[in-house]
Amino acid sequence: MDSVFAAKLTSISSAFIVSGYMLAASQSSIPLLLPQPTSVSTAIFRGVYTRGAALAVPVSAISVAATAYLVYITPAESRNKALYAVSGVSTAAMIPLTRIIMMPGIKRLISISHMEASMQGKPAISSEALGLLATWSGQNWIRFGLSAAGGLLGLYAAIVQDV
Repeated sequence: MDSVFAAKLTSISSAFIVSGYMLAASQSSIPLLLPQPTSVSTAIFRGVYTRGAALAVPVSAISVAATAYLVYITPAESRNKALYAVSGVSTAAMIPLTRIIMMPGIKRLISISHMEASMQGKPAISSEALGLLATWSGQNWIRFGLSAAGGLLGLYAAIVQDV
């Protein structure tokens, strides 16, 4: 297996792995948490977020690194160079989106998960947690779209074989 094939395989598959995880969280996990008591939903969310970060950050970095290699080795006159570049940027964009836009809500949900059960049961806290979970799910759909777009663009570039 040559380095170009390995980079294509790595960049495309890792972008799809991350997008699949994001899809599962927004499509399957969060909707099941919404009707649960705050003490349950925020504790489970904390686990989903922690495990997701442990997967998404390194796998996204691997995807971006492999895509950067493809951009580097692709001739300047090839349209694949731009496709790989946009693929890498799309996949990488999840990290600043998470850090800048999503992190305040994530931190608040985690802090709610550490509160005493009597505090979590208060209507204002329960309502806040419910809103934060719904917002996080919507934002996570955007992360799914970014990573899926990165994978699809990389796949398209690999199929075109314009290198």
